[in-house]
Amino acid sequence: MIFSPQYPSYRRQQILFYYGIYRLMLASALSVLALMPLETMMALPRLSADSFLYAALAYVIICIIGLVVTVSGQMGSIPTVVLLLTDILMQSLILHYLGGVETGFGNLMIVSVAIGSLLLRFQHSMLVAAMAASGAVYTEMFSVNTLGGDNLLQAALLGVAFFAVTLLLQYLISRVRSTEQLARAQADTILDLRHLNELIVQRMRTGIIVTTWEGSIRLMNHAAREQLGLEQPTFWLPRDMQKRMDTWQQEPGKRTEPLQMGKDRPLVQLNFAPLQDSPKCDLIIFVEDTVRVQQQAQHLKLASLGRLTASIAHEIRNPLGAISHAAQLLAENPALDEADQRLLSIVRNHSNRINTIINDIMDMSRQPTVQLEPVILRDFLDTCIAEYRQGQAKPNDIQVRGDPASWVRIDPKRMMQVVINLVDNGLRYSELRTGARKVTIRFGTLADTGQSYMDIRDYGPGIDKDQINHLFEPFYTTDASGSGLGLYIAKELSEANRARLFYTGDSNGGCFRILFAHTALQE
Repeated sequence: MIFSPQYPSYRRQQILFYYGIYRLMLASALSVLALMPLETMMALPRLSADSFLYAALAYVIICIIGLVVTVSGQMGSIPTVVLLLTDILMQSLILHYLGGVETGFGNLMIVSVAIGSLLLRFQHSMLVAAMAASGAVYTEMFSVNTLGGDNLLQAALLGVAFFAVTLLLQYLISRVRSTEQLARAQADTILDLRHLNELIVQRMRTGIIVTTWEGSIRLMNHAAREQLGLEQPTFWLPRDMQKRMDTWQQEPGKRTEPLQMGKDRPLVQLNFAPLQDSPKCDLIIFVEDTVRVQQQAQHLKLASLGRLTASIAHEIRNPLGAISHAAQLLAENPALDEADQRLLSIVRNHSNRINTIINDIMDMSRQPTVQLEPVILRDFLDTCIAEYRQGQAKPNDIQVRGDPASWVRIDPKRMMQVVINLVDNGLRYSELRTGARKVTIRFGTLADTGQSYMDIRDYGPGIDKDQINHLFEPFYTTDASGSGLGLYIAKELSEANRARLFYTGDSNGGCFRILFAHTALQE
């Protein structure tokens, strides 16, 4: 029921203390009134002077005892009921000796009734109101039988007023208690959100999901949506995540299996932690990209390899330069026949290939440094295409389509290496399948996330599914003439520009997508 909640004990004691002082002051005033000359008190109807004096003095004693009891210790509901009923009984007795309800003293009983409504349950407060109403009515009925009083209607109305005050105060107090409970709940929620915000700030690059114990999602940040591919709003964890959460709930110390929600989504590790220290509380899920961890391990392994290969490449450059220079001098000899010219061409081609491999190895061993600046994608692509076509003898068809207003914050020089590498690969594979060197570049902004993107699509045979997972590994290639470092370096440069490079092609052709950082991070 709405009347069941009670005030805290300290508030009860505070109210009882102040009420005890009020009772003592009232009893003292009545005692002073009883000690006044009889001529002064003759205005009171049906006055019993001696009885009134004894009742007032007894009331003073009772008030002093009640105040001492109140100060000495905490009082529960039953002692409070006894105190108020005793108070009502003494006030009814004094009311009778003063002359009945027409003296107006009965109105002071409303204070005792109100205190009962503040401190007691609904049933007990109604008992106090009924006692006060009975005291007023029976006092007047006794006067009718003995002294000829005729104010029963006034006494009845006073009794109705007691019940009305009780009901009104009980209703108001129930509303106040409900508001206090709501305020406490909101304060707890604010504390939880503060704790949550601290965790998010500490691990901003990690995807974060807050769920109930059953798996209902309360909060999911952008990183988690991107890593899991949950573009549409969802209220429950996906089935694969729910299974891993159930496994963790059964064995909290066991590490769950990694999860990949789609072929174009990274492999992630889910780490669970309770949000409160209570059973079946809300959970916070950290979604960590295992690719980053693998890349860090790979970087450690390649660090020593990079230093070694860089030193070897540096040593190879000197004899390679001498070979290339000798080949150039030899090509100027007019006495060379056609067979010697063909052999000389092979030397030059393989020297250029070795030089390209050396440059790629040197680039791989260096840590890419970038200087980000705002760039209009259309203008940037026009510059890249013009730069690429300057060194190409074969005709090519590079179509560019997209929103002219799209912009990103990148390092143009570094990102140009990525685009030229992908365009060159696309033109080569398109020529293998169709005989025409053709590539289509699309760019724009994703509607769901607001991120800028760039798709470089060719018309070649595409890439087999079993090869996709190894595309960006160093020294891995499907082209016999390739070094296997082009896509690896392109991915490294993309990440240095706060972008993500991944493959999204199908049987109709290959397609690489560059997903740039969110516009909120580009400012």
